[in-house]
Amino acid sequence: MLTVLAIYISFILLLVFVLLFGPSPRFRNGIIGKLHVFITDTIWTYLGRAMTKVMGEGSLTKCAGCWSYLSEQRNPSLQILYMFFITGSIGTFMACGYDLLDATDLAPIHKQFVIPAMIAFTYACFFIASAIGPGEVNAQNVRRALDVYPYDHLLFDPKTCGTCKIQKPARSKHCSLCNMCVARSDHHCGWINQCVGHKNHRYFMLFLYSAVQVCWYGTFLIYKIFCSRMYDSPMYKFLLHTGRWEQLGLMKDYHIFIYQMQTDKSLGALGVFASLAGLVVFIFLFYNIYLIATGVTTNESFKWEDIGEMIYRKELVEVIETDAAGKQIGPKRYEQRDRRHPSHPRYVGPSVQEQPSPKQALSSRQIIEVEKVIGKMREIDNIYDQGVVANIRSIVFPPNLDKPIAKPSSIASKVAKSTSSKNRKNK
Repeated sequence: MLTVLAIYISFILLLVFVLLFGPSPRFRNGIIGKLHVFITDTIWTYLGRAMTKVMGEGSLTKCAGCWSYLSEQRNPSLQILYMFFITGSIGTFMACGYDLLDATDLAPIHKQFVIPAMIAFTYACFFIASAIGPGEVNAQNVRRALDVYPYDHLLFDPKTCGTCKIQKPARSKHCSLCNMCVARSDHHCGWINQCVGHKNHRYFMLFLYSAVQVCWYGTFLIYKIFCSRMYDSPMYKFLLHTGRWEQLGLMKDYHIFIYQMQTDKSLGALGVFASLAGLVVFIFLFYNIYLIATGVTTNESFKWEDIGEMIYRKELVEVIETDAAGKQIGPKRYEQRDRRHPSHPRYVGPSVQEQPSPKQALSSRQIIEVEKVIGKMREIDNIYDQGVVANIRSIVFPPNLDKPIAKPSSIASKVAKSTSSKNRKNK
């Protein structure tokens, strides 16, 4: 039983890891990336061919249309599935285990207050996360959004959204499912049927926390019920009467606990499901907390992995424009250049670290481009990382994008300070 459970847990964790990190540049060319392609593409291609032979082309077209609606259009299917899991699990516990709590050593406050409050909190977090939008960037607030989230000219450069026809602020992304440009877009979450962004990121984190809390609290209650019942079971009395109880050694409690799980199949299955579901959501919650603490969104995390790959290949170049006096003109920018082959027109030998571009130096405007090949990730400053406390504060208390511009944002101030520091260094 324990071996089967360990294998099942390992399989679930591996599946979640492959689905979450398979597209990452770090894993996409390895076995994790190949498994992700197999699970998300290859297996469905072969299944479609098999269904064509069995069901015919017409039936497959209808199935494809249904799948397209579920996977490529905004729909409440995962919300309904979540409500089914939560309501079904709570209903199963109330029917099979609620009355058994009286025989445990838990205080009465659990039945009188904690359980009702936990259930209400779980539903409330889900409804709030689903109801509050991510924060749309539109013509009315785009200037404010541009001030709050300035461009770093590495991950984000000025560009216009081809759908909304407005300038896209840094950290924003147009979501084809939500049909809007989302401010500080993190990702599109099907469980709440909308994007996670500037306005609702805090409620999404609360939603994840509530899911972990209700799963593991339910697991704890079921564990306490089993502990209170296993020494009253016929198996325990049989082993004790026949003298075999002490022969089981250190594993005797484990064996009687497993027997109790097999006897109360509904509660046992619910306990296993709740513990595994809580573990999966906890891993995702912990990962999101890490991203928030480091000032990175889920969308940006993949961009940073691409940047890391470019740095490893010595393809990322920092370009700073200065005048003849060495004063920086405008913000620094980054360019990707393949410098690995001498035949490349922009090849730079490994000994060259920083040099002015002669062509620019001789121009009539006397603009000098100082180029530097980035060798390590720490040479790049993530302007959106304001420190752990400030990063968390920006999620819990996001700036109002609908207010008029009063003063430069902390990120914009950081960009200006960085530019000023660079000018002093050049002098």
